[in-house]
Amino acid sequence: MSELIELKDKTLIDMLLEEQRQVQTPMGRFAEAAEEAAAEQASRFGDLIPLSAPRAGEQYAFQVDLDRCSGCKGCVTACHSLNGLDENETWRDIGMLVGEGERGPALQTVTTACHHCVEPACMIGCPVDAYEKDEVSGIVLHLDDQCIGCQYCVLKCPYDVPKFSPKRGIVRKCDMCHSRLSSGEAPACVQACPHEAIKIVTVEKEEAVARSQDPDSFLPDSPEPGYTKPTTRYVSKKGLPKNMVAGDSHVLRVQHTHWPLVGLLALSQLGVGGFVSAALDLGSLQGNLGFASFLGAWLVFHLGLVCSALHLGQPLKAWRVFLGFRRSWLSREAVILGACSGVSCVAIGAVAAGWFGYLDEFPWLESLQIGAVFATALLGLVGVFTSVYIYVDTRRSFWKLPYSLSKFYGSVALGACAFYMLAAGGASLAMASAFVGLVVLKLVVEAKSFGDNRSSQGLMESVLNPLWKARLSIAALSCVAAMAATRYEGVVLGSIVLLLVCLGELAERALYFKAVNAPKMPGGLNG
Repeated sequence: MSELIELKDKTLIDMLLEEQRQVQTPMGRFAEAAEEAAAEQASRFGDLIPLSAPRAGEQYAFQVDLDRCSGCKGCVTACHSLNGLDENETWRDIGMLVGEGERGPALQTVTTACHHCVEPACMIGCPVDAYEKDEVSGIVLHLDDQCIGCQYCVLKCPYDVPKFSPKRGIVRKCDMCHSRLSSGEAPACVQACPHEAIKIVTVEKEEAVARSQDPDSFLPDSPEPGYTKPTTRYVSKKGLPKNMVAGDSHVLRVQHTHWPLVGLLALSQLGVGGFVSAALDLGSLQGNLGFASFLGAWLVFHLGLVCSALHLGQPLKAWRVFLGFRRSWLSREAVILGACSGVSCVAIGAVAAGWFGYLDEFPWLESLQIGAVFATALLGLVGVFTSVYIYVDTRRSFWKLPYSLSKFYGSVALGACAFYMLAAGGASLAMASAFVGLVVLKLVVEAKSFGDNRSSQGLMESVLNPLWKARLSIAALSCVAAMAATRYEGVVLGSIVLLLVCLGELAERALYFKAVNAPKMPGGLNG
């Protein structure tokens, strides 16, 4: 009776809509199947991600079961697809270790991504604070909208994790698919691995720091873990032979030249040398050649600064570079060289005023001139020191402190000699001899830096040998020109010496970048 009353209350439209809802359309069946698959997937991957957020003193980390990794690159493909990476951009790579154990030759494939370190070198080195370590999850996140594309994090990270995107002008990296993880979904690489070799675990930060003090706690032939305290765990019941090396350890790779940085370092340091020369011989600034020499140093220095802007992927955001001053050597370099530039403009104005004869009319200009020239030279020398530590702080043997310090301040000394000859309109025998001695000493240091590293030595003896020979030839010509300047006065030979010094230092600085040994995780199957 109640059913009849209910039917009576319904209109024809209501009954048709109810009938339609009960019909299984293809789209309806697809939706039901998708819901069932999602539920099954959640159940399947529940053991591969933590069920709760990290507690205080803990963070998320990758755990890789080496016994299960087959090197199939399923994780690489999934990461690339889900994150919409560029054609040649990868956030997860597959590498290979080879060696020999008790049972004969051994081979181990390895999947690697960002290790979300306890002390991330990329974050510490960033001059614009474009990285942050999430307080809850411990994931190291890159803030794309803050990045200026300086690529210093690429040099700082020993694991080759941050990747520069030329199309976007910024660096990008693995973020452990944190948006999926926060929603209870497994990261792309975890879901895609057919052998479930990758999982997300919760680790104690203090334990990760303690483990990093033991080099054997990480993978063989990998960067020293004590630098950044990586949290990734590589586990294996079978164990790995201690003598294993990266499958591509024998491959010699010419590194990126970074031509704008070559120009910045070589030219700015030669310009600083000119500032030092002027500070040591203030009397020469009143003469035509002295003023021209100081103006030339100012131009060379600022040409180097212009080169630095060409290196940035997002140059319009460069004004933010001061944000990382407390911990980033790159930020310190930018701020101090920027201050040097400002003071040098005051100095060039004061010197120009003196050259035009205004010192008698405005006596205070002499004090301003002296103070500005000395301040310019001092700020320049401090700026060169920050440049040294930008590269020393990456902990690459080819860039270690004795070599970088000698090369960078050697450029300053050669610049000082060259600009002094230009200001003097020639060179005394003592000055020319000092110049030749500096050139020879610097070449010895450069040759020694190659010999201290197998990779750098191999590159210098093979693909970089023509550039090295060109460097030697230019250095020899500069010495000949300097000795000739002792007999023939005038600006021509002084200008030739300066030009040859510039070319020689540019060649040396190109080798400085090309021949560096770049640390990375074990490779051999990347691509």
